[in-house]
Amino acid sequence: MNTIFRARSVACCTVMLSVIAFSLPTAAQSLIEAQQTELRQKQPLWNIPRIPDGMQSAPLGKVTTRSSGAAAVSLEARNVDFDVTGDIGFHIDHLAASLEPVTAGDPVQLDDPRTFVIRIHSGEVTLSPKALNALFNQHILDYTPRPLNDMRITTNEEGLAAQADLRLWSWFPGFWLGAKLVGPITLNNENELVYSPQDVRVLGIPLGGLLRTLGIKLSWLLSVDREGANLLGNNLVLNHRKVFPPPALAGNIASAKLSEAGLHLTFADNPAAKFSPPPQAAKSYLWIQSGDAKLFDVIVMNANILIEDEKKDEMLHFNLYDYRQQVLAGALFMDEDGAIIAKIPSYQRLTENNTH
Repeated sequence: MNTIFRARSVACCTVMLSVIAFSLPTAAQSLIEAQQTELRQKQPLWNIPRIPDGMQSAPLGKVTTRSSGAAAVSLEARNVDFDVTGDIGFHIDHLAASLEPVTAGDPVQLDDPRTFVIRIHSGEVTLSPKALNALFNQHILDYTPRPLNDMRITTNEEGLAAQADLRLWSWFPGFWLGAKLVGPITLNNENELVYSPQDVRVLGIPLGGLLRTLGIKLSWLLSVDREGANLLGNNLVLNHRKVFPPPALAGNIASAKLSEAGLHLTFADNPAAKFSPPPQAAKSYLWIQSGDAKLFDVIVMNANILIEDEKKDEMLHFNLYDYRQQVLAGALFMDEDGAIIAKIPSYQRLTENNTH
């Protein structure tokens, strides 16, 4: 891996070793010269492109001091709880994705999620009921006046049940009405998620059948004012490319199903994407292979980074918006081939410890 960080580190080490060498005996000078030679020999190894098969079809761009020529950062994830912010996120069973800068040629800036897009090539993720509750309460319905409040979601194979406090037209009556909606989630022709409540109850009174009999649509009574979420007729339509907090998602959902564990989404745009094994065996990890990423104001070029839980046998819980806190509390190691191995604490464990 070639990095600006490494280049500077190697340069500094070389200068320091050269200065020290002048004041040391001949044997010590020979040892330092050997180490310098070894460092110079390893640098070409760090520069070797490591783009996974099927992840970039176009030729590499021009290599500069800020770019390895790769169009995107390649990311593989397995058995990871990946939170974007707060509790909004996914459990990743397995995933192959590209982190693509919005401005071509720029590094992927992890400190500014608005500057890149996550393009999912293949894999399966699950939004748990906890994550769905956070998505609605902390993001989709986080505006004033809001039509629904305190959303509480449960799921099973039959459908999604949402209990919430409701106000018609976002203001009537002047107090919240207890409501419950139950229905399935399907995919429409535009590859959007469609929630279709079949059972609608307000204050425990079933209204779904009555509304259908009278030809009254839910959208006449409620409104949802959030990009990527629209109440159309009796259906809530969610566009996965727009409805989540940044970074934006790209890629098509191949299938969607519900279980008690939550909403399962499968992606299969590019099943040919294939990563090499990470630098060490791990059951739960994020594996960044190739591309240029900016972390802590340092540009890592031709990235080769394995992120895993500091407790090797535990599942990695990563939070994108708060990754700095995890990295600062963890430890970094470097292999001879330039691979960086980051062992970090679980985000949940870290935040629990910080509150005690």
